[in-house]
Amino acid sequence: MSNELERDYPPRLRRFITCVFALAGPVVAGAVISLVVNQASLDVLIGAAALGLLAFLADLKPVPLDETRSRSVSLAFVFVLASTILYGWALGVVIGAVSVTLSQMIEHRPIRRTLFNAGAYALAAFAAAAPSLLVRSDEIGPVVTTAWAFVGGAFFVLVNVGLVCLAVSFHSGMSFRTLLVDNMRRAGAAFVTMASLAALAVVLWDNHPLLLALLAGPLAALTLYQRSALDWRIANRAAHTDSLTGLGNHRAFELDLEETIRRSKDEGRGFALCYVDVDLFKEINDGFGHPAGDACLEMLSRMLPHEAAGVRAFRFGGDEFALIVERPLAEALAYVERLRDTVATSTFDDGVPVTISAGLAAFPSHAGSSEALQRFVDAALYEAKSGGRNGVRVHDPRQRALRSVEELQAAAVLHSRLQVAESLIRLVDARDTYTGRHSHSVAVTSAGIAAKLGLEPEVIEQVRLAGLLHDLGKILLDDEILQKPSALTEAETALVRTHPELGASLLLGLHVDPVDEW
Repeated sequence: MSNELERDYPPRLRRFITCVFALAGPVVAGAVISLVVNQASLDVLIGAAALGLLAFLADLKPVPLDETRSRSVSLAFVFVLASTILYGWALGVVIGAVSVTLSQMIEHRPIRRTLFNAGAYALAAFAAAAPSLLVRSDEIGPVVTTAWAFVGGAFFVLVNVGLVCLAVSFHSGMSFRTLLVDNMRRAGAAFVTMASLAALAVVLWDNHPLLLALLAGPLAALTLYQRSALDWRIANRAAHTDSLTGLGNHRAFELDLEETIRRSKDEGRGFALCYVDVDLFKEINDGFGHPAGDACLEMLSRMLPHEAAGVRAFRFGGDEFALIVERPLAEALAYVERLRDTVATSTFDDGVPVTISAGLAAFPSHAGSSEALQRFVDAALYEAKSGGRNGVRVHDPRQRALRSVEELQAAAVLHSRLQVAESLIRLVDARDTYTGRHSHSVAVTSAGIAAKLGLEPEVIEQVRLAGLLHDLGKILLDDEILQKPSALTEAETALVRTHPELGASLLLGLHVDPVDEW
């Protein structure tokens, strides 16, 4: 049962536990009364005690089923089911209830949780005896034993797992159906194997109780297999998961994209690929610090879908994300637009202003291969970024794949000039950390306002750069003035007020007008 139930118990969970007590109490009492009235033989009691001891020992070492180790399967199932087949429902109920109670008491589990699990196990053992209504004791042979093990085991699993999933559902608010399917998917194969082992245990016990020792090998193999499978899932998950956000990483994306393309070809339908990029993420890191940047990425990842219907999210690294949207392009575009609006209107930690740009392309209408599809999505994302950011673009096959040589040369020259200008702000950081953080914050906020105003992409970039460099002239002021703990004199104030002219003079020759005048 989940560790979550060790804490607060919502009212509906408390009512549910009470109902389980109300059902299990008479069943356990009836089992004890039946044993007293029928006066089981000494051989039966000794055999039942031996099976009970094995169930107790098995319950002390459950086999984990998931990475969090909050789900597990107990090999006690084998011995409780075997005792039910061999000795009837009464001993099965008592063995199940007692073995669970003792093992959980030794582990110091909360009393309410212990009693709930014992009650659930008792009811499950009682349900496992259902086939006895159709079978006479003189008809029990290897074939009937095997059939009973599988049918009774199925009843046992459905009751036990069903009750536990209901309890977790009442506590967490998660869907009961989702929990049940998930638990059965993870533990189904193990339960089938254990039902087979329970039938084998009955046959061995009937021949000679000591032959039950032959089960040690299969039980150990089952335990090792389950643990090895879990270790493999943990390693595989780590190799395909981004450590910061918990989303799939670039390797997981590549594998998923290839599989989606293959499935789409087989089924004759398309899908959309989307790249998402955080706007001005470097300024967020520089202005607010890398922890703030990481917090933004984590919060953004929670806004992205996690195995939502038809949408899967991945993080490439840095501020780059990808979405595989198995929906028509129009629906995918509407979904990404809603995501963009949600991000732009959300409040991130430390008040960091965050917007995203996104590019989309469709398979197979835009491209028929993984490489071409990703290239077109890259082009669409570039259009979104150069179009003022905080926007979404769909690949337009009519757009030029390459710019002219003159355009490329002009862009390279401008990029070099901007790099020189932006590198100057590092001098401000070195002189005054507060001023450096303040300048980055002004740059991010100013560019966001400019984008909201619908200004041209070139103007937005100029506004961002002006915000970043607006205090540049302070690097020519003395530390005694910049870091003075008391009020400035009139002369010092007049000197500080010259820093805009000083900053503009530092930008002469870089041809970044009108940023220098601003």
